[in-house]
Amino acid sequence: MQAPVAKPKNRNLILIGIVIIVLIVVGAGVYAYVNTGNNTPQGTKFTMWDVGAVCSSASQCGFKDPSGNANSTITTGTVVYWANTGKASHSATSCDSAGVASGGTIGCPVPNAGNLPGFDTGVVAGGSNTKSITFNAAGTYYYFCTVHAFMHGKIVVP
Repeated sequence: MQAPVAKPKNRNLILIGIVIIVLIVVGAGVYAYVNTGNNTPQGTKFTMWDVGAVCSSASQCGFKDPSGNANSTITTGTVVYWANTGKASHSATSCDSAGVASGGTIGCPVPNAGNLPGFDTGVVAGGSNTKSITFNAAGTYYYFCTVHAFMHGKIVVP
């Protein structure tokens, strides 16, 4: 009678290694799932809004602060989070007051020349996507949407 064949120890080590890797991957996936989308934005909400995918005039899309205005005064150090609640993509990008037309009808796509820190949310897709900007320096910040140049506003930080 032949002696029983012993299983190689390496096979058991490989099996244990595979189980550990699977547990790590599953644990990381569960952590990512639980923490995705549950973070409420912090700060003052400014809304990028539109009436639908069409946004061809200021009556169809724009910016609103908590009181419904595109122009707002906030305190130094305020975090503003830009929430795109519409369907079209928008941005909030700093610009210079020299680019603001009289009556404010064409936006201000001129880079900020007022020695203030510039800001740019980048293009934010519709559907309540957000992007935060902190305003640490006093001054008047003019901003517009790079996608729809007629969308613009002003933030004053005294």
